[in-house]
Amino acid sequence: MLCVCLVVPAYALSRNEGFGDALLFGVRTARATDGNAEPGTLASYGRLYGIGSVSKVFTAAAVMKLVEEGKVDLDESLTAYIPEFRMADARYTRITPRMLLNHSCGLMGMTDNNAFLLGDNDTDNHDRFLDLVQTQALKHDPGERSIYCNDAFTLAELLVERVSGMGFTEYIEQNFLIPLGIEGIKSPQSEFDRAVLADIYLGNNALRPEVLGVIGSGGLYASMEDLCAYATIFMDSADGSILSRQSTDEMAKSQHANSVVPSDADSGFSYGLGWDSVGAYPLTHYGIKALSKGGGTGRYHTNLTVLPEYNLAAAVSSSGTTSMEQQIAQQIILAVLAEEGLIPADAAPEMPVLNRERALVPEDVKAYAGIYNAGLFGQWSVEFTEDSLILTPLMVRNELPQEYAYNTDGEFVSLNDDYLGFMQGSAEGARGATAISFAEGKYLVIRAYEDVPGLGLSASVMPLAERIEDNPVPAAAHQEWQARNDKEYLLVSEKYSSMHYLKSSVAKTHTDDRIYGYVGMGLYKTQGASINMARITDGSTAVGFQSTPTMTGRDTNNLSVSKHNGIEYLSVNHYRYVDASAAQQFSEASEMIVLESETIWFDIDNTANGRTLNISTPQNGAWFVYDSKMNCIATSLEKHPRDTIILPKNGRLALAGEAGAEFILT
Repeated sequence: MLCVCLVVPAYALSRNEGFGDALLFGVRTARATDGNAEPGTLASYGRLYGIGSVSKVFTAAAVMKLVEEGKVDLDESLTAYIPEFRMADARYTRITPRMLLNHSCGLMGMTDNNAFLLGDNDTDNHDRFLDLVQTQALKHDPGERSIYCNDAFTLAELLVERVSGMGFTEYIEQNFLIPLGIEGIKSPQSEFDRAVLADIYLGNNALRPEVLGVIGSGGLYASMEDLCAYATIFMDSADGSILSRQSTDEMAKSQHANSVVPSDADSGFSYGLGWDSVGAYPLTHYGIKALSKGGGTGRYHTNLTVLPEYNLAAAVSSSGTTSMEQQIAQQIILAVLAEEGLIPADAAPEMPVLNRERALVPEDVKAYAGIYNAGLFGQWSVEFTEDSLILTPLMVRNELPQEYAYNTDGEFVSLNDDYLGFMQGSAEGARGATAISFAEGKYLVIRAYEDVPGLGLSASVMPLAERIEDNPVPAAAHQEWQARNDKEYLLVSEKYSSMHYLKSSVAKTHTDDRIYGYVGMGLYKTQGASINMARITDGSTAVGFQSTPTMTGRDTNNLSVSKHNGIEYLSVNHYRYVDASAAQQFSEASEMIVLESETIWFDIDNTANGRTLNISTPQNGAWFVYDSKMNCIATSLEKHPRDTIILPKNGRLALAGEAGAEFILT
């Protein structure tokens, strides 16, 4: 079940008519609720939300502040500022601060071990980060292309600390928040009452507060009003006392390295320094410069959109699982601009009419046939007929092909309104249009539009998938991985307070003879495609390879399998999972369980189904109960933990904690 705290969206809008004198408007929907408020009530001002990757705009601004002071050169080697930074790839010395801020550094993506916690501001990830990346290689030459990278901003956070001699939280407070008079932006290391955080939920039960240890990448909290107040430093009317116009202009320049698509394409992605887009559609339709940054943490979702020339900003956040914050923010902005007569009220962009005049597919285009990897969006077979493209998803239960007609403009276009965005079906009255082309001999590029009633038109143009090259490994290596297709591996290495036990406690690998020499890996019990592909090197190791620009090349993983005491373990980068067959059978008897070092898993068989379990939980441990589909349905990390749990049929129980943690099960 999705989080049911009928969540909020909390909206705020700011107009800066003179720096330091921002007028903030709170906007709410009739169906919004906030925290424990009743449906239909207005969210209270001052409620803080996790803003996720919107934190990157703060990190980029902090680096630019150090540039202004002459302490950082954007194009100097990062090792000049963090001498202990090392990687298992000689090219790391070519990484610069600029490459961190425009996502072109080449790091694998997201080293978030013990970084997503509940009610726990442990700094383990921050303290060990340089050690964790030391064993990693780069996936492309530094500066060659921009691929979204969280680790880049964790490194930028460390850069700020090394150069300034201050903790990152203190630096942001002293240089931005205090001068602006802002009290409603905090980090996990700030002193504040956690009760002001909007609740996050597991089913109907509130969880302990979400804490992200990767503060510079995604760990800040903010009220939407104060997030808009912070955004005034990027407006043309700002006096430059907080951040100079030269710095904000540099952040707002398109610095997206090798995006593959034209720079003037209608899209939600065009990286600046810290910004996802420095030319956000549909505002570009009106000739308006718009800066946009989105962020999601799993439980919070946020967007900040700023129009520097109009001294206008909107911020939207939700505690839940929505993904429409950017569209909402932009609709608020467009409504204000129309009301003030700054744009025509009837000039909204319309869904493009795709050219469906069919043509024969040229032979050089047919050469693009093959298997493509789209990361989070799965793997596809691309085939051609005389006048169309047949796109078939692989490694899913229903491999239903989609047909796209080749037109006289050299694109393959959807034949009706059922194809939206990333090849999703239309829902709730939404309409869409998708065109596909190919680039640089290996990228499948989409030009997609989606029109959602009430939220207007959105667009995305970017390379979505990368053709998989042949990997002629020995048959025995492929078969060793194939023998693991039906196995589940259970997470054992994360701290007991980790959110990963709620959403990614299971890893599954999958091989397919049609994608020979590759293994797919999913971090949950999935009904759909594998979310990450790795190139098999031998029967126990596989290496992440995808480097598709912009988004789908993000977060690559290396896989390895080992055995200890006859039990098989799967390592996914620095995460460790145990073969689910090693789980213990749950006993009906009362017993004390003392943890040694790793999480212990139990299978709940039919004899225990429906029985009531009481767990005495130590301060340095936590328990998690899962149903038969490995959905976490209860945990001691709830804000008000339950005294007893009804055990589900064919479910599982996990006990996680520090060495020596004692659990008493009754």
